[in-house]
Amino acid sequence: MELGFATILGGVLLPLALLAALWRGTYHSRIEWLLQVLSAGSYLAMIAVAGPWLLAPWYLPYGYAILCSVAAGAAWYRAGRHGPQAPRRIKSGLTTASTLGITVFCTSMLCWALSGHSPPEGLSIQLSSPLKGGTYYVFNGGYSILINPHMKTLARESLSQYRAQSYALDMVRIDRFGRRAEGLWPEDLRRYHIFGEPVYAPCTGVVAQIEDQLPDQDPPQADRRHPAGNFVRLECGEADVLLAHLMHSSLTVGSGQRVQTGQLIGRVGNSGLSMEPHLHLHAQHRGPEHNFLAGEPMPIWIDGRILVRNSRLTVGN
Repeated sequence: MELGFATILGGVLLPLALLAALWRGTYHSRIEWLLQVLSAGSYLAMIAVAGPWLLAPWYLPYGYAILCSVAAGAAWYRAGRHGPQAPRRIKSGLTTASTLGITVFCTSMLCWALSGHSPPEGLSIQLSSPLKGGTYYVFNGGYSILINPHMKTLARESLSQYRAQSYALDMVRIDRFGRRAEGLWPEDLRRYHIFGEPVYAPCTGVVAQIEDQLPDQDPPQADRRHPAGNFVRLECGEADVLLAHLMHSSLTVGSGQRVQTGQLIGRVGNSGLSMEPHLHLHAQHRGPEHNFLAGEPMPIWIDGRILVRNSRLTVGN
């Protein structure tokens, strides 16, 4: 629910407030107008790249861009019609400083988020999409903690036993309207479009480890004792590939079994440390058997693409 509040505040209320201020503002110079446009534009660009668009559809930032252009154009005609007045100079200076501060901060955050679109150098793995027959949205992914919270396991020594998931992807299915569920945050698992979706082996390899008997949690409940929930760990060449949060009793493979790319291995559920149904996918260098999540993370390509937060992947059957 914290994510829901942050999304509504940062992705809906603040953008609308900025657009309203830009539209209704009285500007005593073109410079004042420009600073306000830069302030609003940098914030909208930042949330478009760094924000997870789960509760609001992924295309909402495009609507904001159109509204921002309209508001800026309307404000342009009003800008400069009134010369600066002496009593407003202090207020104008404070406004200029605040808008510059917002612009610099938002631009810095935008650059930080964009830096996570390129994987680090080193060995990576090419995978086939484990999901088929629809459009899938990545709400966590990339190589910056600003767009991928999994990266905290690489940054914090206290979480080093989970560092294998640092480059993980979290994916949901979206419909043609960009919705991942019927409702904002329903408790009924069946109302999430990805729940029960078939999961296919993204690579050819051997099933190294499975878990199949953990229950699916009703949102927003989560099982913190079993972070991965039901999962399949595949050994594919030099890499281990983990697919997690699978549906209870849905696995179609067993330990030691060899699987081929595209083979059905289970279904998407909501087991483990998961707030709603989604597929968690990551690759890693092989870790110790007693704690395989302590291995080193490995960047992944899905169908020839690097996926990051707000990427969309459309896959045929």
